Amino acid sequence: MNKLYTVINKIINILLVFFIISLILNQYYIIEFSTTIKYMLYFLTLILILISSTKEIIISKSGLSKFINCIILFSFIVGGIFSILSNQINMFIYICILFSLIHGFIDLVYKRA
Repeated sequence: MNKLYTVINKIINILLVFFIISLILNQYYIIEFSTTIKYMLYFLTLILILISSTKEIIISKSGLSKFINCIILFSFIVGGIFSILSNQINMFIYICILFSLIHGFIDLVYKRA
């Protein structure tokens, strides 16, 4: 069961890092996505952020990991509310994405399989 957990964790983190990097490259016009694909990547990225941070809060034993993932969820919720009210992406969403990217890299590089 532990091996299955690590494989699923690695797949989620690889997909999360890939989607975030794809969206960053699209933002700086290095890669051009259509609006439909761009919105699908936004949706999938946000769903993976929610899944990975909730999973880490529930399963992780590390206090630092739980704290970072609580910051990710808090900034996601607050940023989502503010983006609905103002109809634009705000700083909380960027903080959520940045912390998710950093946490995904740390999970992939530093944790042993």
